[in-house]
Amino acid sequence: RHHTALRASEFAANAPRLVQSLQAHCRGPAALEPARAAWTQTMLTWEALTAVPVGPLVERRSLRAIDFQPLRPDLLRRMLAREPRTLQDMVRVGTPAKGLPAIEHLLWVAPVEPGTPACGYAVLAAQEVQREAEALRSAFTALADAPPEQEAAVAAFVEFVNQWLGGLERLRWAGLEKPMREAQTRGATPEFARGPSARTGAAWAAQWATLHRLARQPDTGAPAIGAGPVSIESYLRGRGHIAIADRWRAALDAADRALQAVDPVRPASVEAAASALKGVTTLMQAEVAGRLEVNLGFSSADGD
Repeated sequence: RHHTALRASEFAANAPRLVQSLQAHCRGPAALEPARAAWTQTMLTWEALTAVPVGPLVERRSLRAIDFQPLRPDLLRRMLAREPRTLQDMVRVGTPAKGLPAIEHLLWVAPVEPGTPACGYAVLAAQEVQREAEALRSAFTALADAPPEQEAAVAAFVEFVNQWLGGLERLRWAGLEKPMREAQTRGATPEFARGPSARTGAAWAAQWATLHRLARQPDTGAPAIGAGPVSIESYLRGRGHIAIADRWRAALDAADRALQAVDPVRPASVEAAASALKGVTTLMQAEVAGRLEVNLGFSSADGD
């Protein structure tokens, strides 16, 4: 009610605007900038929703379906050559050649021209994103309208804590650290996600904002029951683990300062942010999960 359903609604509200802006560009005259702005806003609401992938996001494999990373440009070129004309045609297109990364490529790397098959392909890819966004909104709204019974709620809480940690590691490892390590090996510039659009930093910030909000208690204190999301820190304090909660808050604040200062073109800032996030991961694994009576395991969202 207080997080995923709202974020899914925001994503679903922005996805049609991406479709409409691409359709307008493809009809002509050229209007790339409005389409780029619509892609950016859709991507940011997607990052906010998927920072902690739970429930329908996992069941529907939504991340793979519309945000497969990294994009396969060669496959995209082959799929463009087929000139798909309908959403049914897009079913036969591999996920590494569509979704948000493919649209980004077609807006920045190889900008599509009005009236071309490639422009039509971009519209179809955006319509697929819109269709998935609407399905996720419906699924999360249904969950919000039907709170689970106690046993199911415990399982959902365990899933949430595990997927929160998986989301954190996805940001730390897949988002920041892995591209840095690969670039150092090749002696090249890191290839971060959202690099073609120069929206890498904004994407990291959107992910971190969700992770931070769900982990740290507001300075005003925990919300009243039913008035807002209960953070991990609030759970710790509610169970009497005050000292650990204080350390958890300190680790989150250190990570927040590092993420506020991170810049994809400054390797030292990326290293510092990754290190700060690792500190949060270590604390969760060593102490926080145990105090929450949650067993940590591996999932498709894990960064390692």
